[in-house]
Amino acid sequence: MSEDKIIDLFKKPSQNTNNEKQRFFKGFQYVKLSRDENGNYFNEELLRDFADKCFYIVSVMRKVGIGVAIYKYKVPNESLLRFLDRFKNNKSYGEIIDIERYIPDDLA
Repeated sequence: MSEDKIIDLFKKPSQNTNNEKQRFFKGFQYVKLSRDENGNYFNEELLRDFADKCFYIVSVMRKVGIGVAIYKYKVPNESLLRFLDRFKNNKSYGEIIDIERYIPDDLA
């Protein structure tokens, strides 16, 4: 059995080993990836096909009576921005507390 390594892509690089600058876009830190784990360049068509088949599980916290409840929505990839926009514009009640990507078993 192989050991899985978790890499923190946003860990501040040590000044002794790395001269890379931290990158930000509109106040958000990001990492640019040009190749997959095998060293191959990404294929635009394959990435789009994969994304179209994925869903997101969006957890929304809402006050119910004297407590709170969590509602979990299964949102298709193509509808995610529209779903999030409803909360941004206060058209839906609740607070988004988690977004998790859901990959159907037949894609794995």
